[in-house]
Amino acid sequence: MRKTWFVLLLIVSVVTGCGVRPSGVIPGAPAPVGPANGAVLYFVSGGQPARVLRPIAGELPPASPVDLLAAGPDESEREQRYTSEVPPGTVALDQTAGPNGVTLTLSVDVAGLSARAVDQIVCTARDSLGGAAQITLRGGGTQRGPLSCPLPG
Repeated sequence: MRKTWFVLLLIVSVVTGCGVRPSGVIPGAPAPVGPANGAVLYFVSGGQPARVLRPIAGELPPASPVDLLAAGPDESEREQRYTSEVPPGTVALDQTAGPNGVTLTLSVDVAGLSARAVDQIVCTARDSLGGAAQITLRGGGTQRGPLSCPLPG
């Protein structure tokens, strides 16, 4: 009888004595910005900037996101009717962090960029730089900004 009580007490203590209690949802850290094996680019779809994930081959060094924008949509992106207003040959020459965000120096005169091209570049730069709030574009002796991406990140 004493052995039975001992076994029963042992079972009850194991089942109820683990100390884990239910809790509410515990939020974690924010999700990473952009995948490790792709570039987030903003092309134009329906007259508005649209977020596009372009896979990047692991064995090739990734190009600058602005360089990828200037190259335009690839075949699969064109099939989905994405376009770009970023002039071909546009290259990101330099980026500098400052008190108002990041200044991105381009190889083209930024005064001549369309509003959609500016949005494409600013949104792409924001995502590639880890969510920088303000982007200033500089090139051709002119400057535009600081600017924010009109789309949520």
